[in-house]
Formats: sequence, structure tokens, C-alpha cells
Amino acid sequence: MSPKSAKRSSPPFDRTQGLRINYNLPEIENRLEKFIYDVENESRLVRAGLKEKAETAKIYQKYKDLFSREVLGLVKNQIDQLRESSRTISSSQLEILERIYFALTDGLISYKTASLDDAIKTYFSKAKVKINGEELAYFQISPKIAKEPIFIKREKYDDAAEKVIARVNPKQLAVLKEEIRILKNLGFPGYLDYYSQAKKMNYTNFFQIVQKIKKETDNLWERTMPKVSQEIFGRTFKNIRACHLIYLRSMSLYDNFYPKEKVVAVFLEFTKGLGLFDLLSTVNIDDKNRPSKNPRAWCSWPKPPEEVHLQIKPIGGEQDFEAMLHEGGHALHGAGIFKSLPFAFRNISRSNALTETYAYILEDLVFDPLWLSYFLNVSAFTAERIKKQAYFVNLMMLRRYLGKFSYEYEMFSKNAILRGPILYSRNLESSTGFVTKKANWLSDMDSGFYSADYLRAWIGAAQIKDYLVDLITSVRPLSRDFRRGLQFGTVVQGELPGGAILETILLRMEADAPDESDLFYLGAVLGSTAMKDTLFKG
Repeated sequence: MSPKSAKRSSPPFDRTQGLRINYNLPEIENRLEKFIYDVENESRLVRAGLKEKAETAKIYQKYKDLFSREVLGLVKNQIDQLRESSRTISSSQLEILERIYFALTDGLISYKTASLDDAIKTYFSKAKVKINGEELAYFQISPKIAKEPIFIKREKYDDAAEKVIARVNPKQLAVLKEEIRILKNLGFPGYLDYYSQAKKMNYTNFFQIVQKIKKETDNLWERTMPKVSQEIFGRTFKNIRACHLIYLRSMSLYDNFYPKEKVVAVFLEFTKGLGLFDLLSTVNIDDKNRPSKNPRAWCSWPKPPEEVHLQIKPIGGEQDFEAMLHEGGHALHGAGIFKSLPFAFRNISRSNALTETYAYILEDLVFDPLWLSYFLNVSAFTAERIKKQAYFVNLMMLRRYLGKFSYEYEMFSKNAILRGPILYSRNLESSTGFVTKKANWLSDMDSGFYSADYLRAWIGAAQIKDYLVDLITSVRPLSRDFRRGLQFGTVVQGELPGGAILETILLRMEADAPDESDLFYLGAVLGSTAMKDTLFKG
């Protein structure tokens, strides 16, 4: 063996760690898990306004040994060998390897663009504007628009935001172009092909579904929006800017029924009612109001299920509660993941459609009349009006995301990056009817076709909610028995030692009287804390 080949076979020296890296799968997984923890927390600190300057580039530098062709090649070879093996392929083993491969590829892209991305995040964090003598942080503009009742003032805020965005667009475009260049160097034809493989998603077929949904909702939207425009804006629905969508989205007319000081407390009470409160022991909820805190609520999982963060910036109104339950769905999902799962199944997902589905199932409860009555003491009359308004808001958001995905698909399927601003404006205006500024074409785009993840989640959540409503309707006549059983089980749990609880319930089942339904006994078992512990441990 020549000195040159011998040198090449030695593990590379990581100067940041002072040790040699062994390129085997367990070590790669270990390093990747630590990297995800560090980078998630760095992003959280900046978004929360706890740190002004983003320094993710330093983190990528610390773990740069992971983001190389050598490591990608090693994982890719294992994938190819597994597929070509004559023995039966383990689907879970293949899925683990593929998730790691695409996580490393994403990491390589982010490593190469980290400095630019840090500059963009820092720019937005520091950006300030002056409007009529009032100085505002950039992240305060959107909440201002959401709560501003005067039409013209909302547009002044929007003008100020546009200037901030326009100045950073060249950097955002540079990041996108570099991502596409890296993907092509790795052998992927382009952005669309890469994410189709990474997310196991046929975006061409999904685009056809999106066009069908748009067509089927066209008449409803065209009938509804002019009435809303006249009622809320006092104007004909013509040449109205997209910034007013933010105001419509906030449902400000009902702010008094959604007090911001109750946002977190109501979520905690609701979670107790679900029987999931214990999961929140690993969830850190940050609801502090900081000027540079990003107003977009957010949940991060640095180390699920042991460490989950939920960030929200309440401004008052329905949108606070909607965001709280939405991000709460993510948080409960992250905190509920089995710790025993392999790292790739705990920390890495193909797409975010599943966790968004959980989020949307909870989110829409803030429009439900029964939920509003129980948790916020809203009258039946007002709750029905809120439900009607929420129906419009959901339709509006659906139309907006149909336009967002259509723009992204058209741009990337045609390799038409330079036409991005026009495609963005045209598709959004076609879907919503609102005048959409071209300057927002990159700031309004979440990477990796996240718009499709949202749309898939809406579809999935709607199907699950319909199923649950049908199920509840069919068992409602028996629900009283179940509640009585829960109460009985709780009393038994408080009066008897653990070993006697099940025996007591069984004796009651065997007795001739009273003749209880099976749901009573199911409730009795679940109502016993000791029995719950026994069941879950088993």
C-alpha cells in the first residue's frame, strides 16, 4: 500500500473537536443528532428575539465532517447495497438510511449557504422602519397590520415592509441558486426532482389535484369574497392589496372574546382535558413579547421527546388561540414520540405533512361553538357567528396556499427562477383575487415545497375530523355511561390500594345488579390512575 493510499484510508482529523471521525453509521447518527440539537436551538434563540445575531455558520463549521461527499457516498452505498442484496430487504432499515441520507444532503446545502442565511436572519432581526414618526422593528409590522382598523394605514405598513424585503432579495435569491447548484452537482436534475425523492412525493400528480381543488372552489370564492370586501372594507373587491389578507385572517372583530392573557392557560386546561398534560413536562412554552421576536408562532424539537419548544407572541384575538393550538399539536406530537424509536424516526421526517395534520386537527377547535362555550364562555349566538367567519378564513387560506404551491411548482418544474416574481404574483392573484407584490416572491416561500405539506395536512385533517365526528355521533347515546365509569374508576382509585382496584371493577362486572354497559367498565378502568400506569407500562 502506497503512503498516499494509506493516508487516504485514515479517518480525517476534525480540528474543531480534536479527534478523528470514524465514518460508520452509528457515529454518523450520533454526530447528526448532536448537530440537529445545536442548530435547532440556535434558530430558536434568534426567532425568539433572545439573540440578535444568527450564528448557525459556526455550528455547521463545528460539524463540517458530516457534510461531505465522503459521508454522503458511504450512506448512499449502504442504500444501494441493501437494494441490490438478494436477501429480503428490511423496509425500516432502508427508510432509516434514506432519511439519514437526505438529512445529510439538506445539511450539506445549509452548510454551504449558512453564512448567507445567517446574514438574512440577522438582517430581519435588526431591521427597523419609521412610519409617521413611529419606529418599529420589522417583526412588529405584521401584527400592526393584523390589528389596524384603518384601510390606508394598513397599506402604509405594507409599503414599509416591502422596502425591507426588497433590500434582502438578492441574498435570498443567491441562497436559492446555490441550493440548486449543489443539488445538480450531487446528481439530481433539479429542485423538483430532489424534493420528490426526499419527500417520496409525486408533485406533478399533486399539482393536478391542486388545480382540481382550485376549480371546484372557484365559484364559492367568487361569490363570497365580494360580499366580505363590501362588509369589512366598505369597498368593491377590485385592486385590493394582499396585505389586507392579514387583517381578514386575524378576525379582529372578535378580539374581545379571545383575551391574550388566557392563551396559554386555556391550552393547558384543554390539554388536561385530553389526558395529555403529562406530555407537557418536556415542552417549554415561550409567550414573552420581545420587539425582535418573530411574530410567527413556531415549535421546534431539538431532542424529542425529551426537549420540545413552543414559541408564540400573543397580540390579542382569535389568531393567538389558533396559533397556540396549532403549535400545541406539534408540541404534543414531539413530546409523545416514543423515546425507544431509532434516531431517524424520532428526529428526521420525510415531510412535515403528518405533524401539520395533528396541528390542524387541534387548531380548528377554536372555532367550535361547544369549545368556545366551555373554555371562553362565549354565547351560542356569538359562537355561531365566529364559526361562520372562520369558514371564510379557512377558505381564504386554502385559496392562498393553492396559489403558493402552484407558483412554486410552475417555477421549479420549468426551471424558471428568473420568472419567479411574475409567477408568484400571477398565481396568487389568480387564486385570491388580491393584488400581490412581486417583491415577496422569496420571503413568502418556505423551502422544500412546504406549501404542499400544508395542503396535504389540510386534506388529511379534514378526513380525520369527519371520521371522528361520525364516530362521536354514533356513540354519543352511550357517552353518559362512559363518563359515569370514569367517575367510578376515579373514586375507586382514591379509596383502594392499587392491587384491589381491578378486582373491585371485576366484581362489579360479575354482579347481577346494576347491569352496566361495556362503556361503563371501560371508563372505570381508564378512570383509575393505577390501572393507566399498569396498561402503559405493559
